[in-house]
Amino acid sequence: MVAFTNPARAEDLQIEESTPISKGGLSGLYITTGVGANWPIDRVGKGERGIFTEFSNPGFSTEAGLGYEFKPLRIELTYGLDANNLEGYNSVSGKYFKYIQGGQTRKNSAFASVYWDLLPSKRLSPYVGVGMGLTFLDVGAFSDPGRSYQGYSKSLFGYQAKAGLSYALNYRSKVFAEAIYRGTSSFDTDDGFDKWSNPSFSSWGAQTGIRIGL
Repeated sequence: MVAFTNPARAEDLQIEESTPISKGGLSGLYITTGVGANWPIDRVGKGERGIFTEFSNPGFSTEAGLGYEFKPLRIELTYGLDANNLEGYNSVSGKYFKYIQGGQTRKNSAFASVYWDLLPSKRLSPYVGVGMGLTFLDVGAFSDPGRSYQGYSKSLFGYQAKAGLSYALNYRSKVFAEAIYRGTSSFDTDDGFDKWSNPSFSSWGAQTGIRIGL
């Protein structure tokens, strides 16, 4: 009898290891938080004098919020922050100018997102997601060697797309790593000298974090 039952027990352990973790008593609600970095995409502004290209330095990102899981889908309401500094710009004549001070940039966003876990019954699962909401863009005053420019604040439509990989630590907790694209609607600015039409204030990013069931 022992010779026949031992292989079955080993097989059961393998199956249990390959399937997470979905015991009763959990509500489906969870909290999520992540931290990482972002790399802004160059922005080409247009005005009466021509076009210019503005650059930003890589910066810090974070996101936190509340989610609900109903496999294989999840929904989340989160707050996201992307913090950067303006680097410089190519003028309408094509000459590069480096900003010498100021230009702190903050994108504070509120997103409603939906995610699809591709392997929801496994410990290790890839996922994809999209979200939309509001982004409050705040750019502080800044200057180059010849001029000082006014900062500005804008309320914009915001959106994000993600692809990531999660790993279940136990019945309640999953860690994850994800790639992110975030963008905004276009907007107009007046730097005190000229008026400009600006495209999406967008960036690529990466975050690691944890989701904990409630």
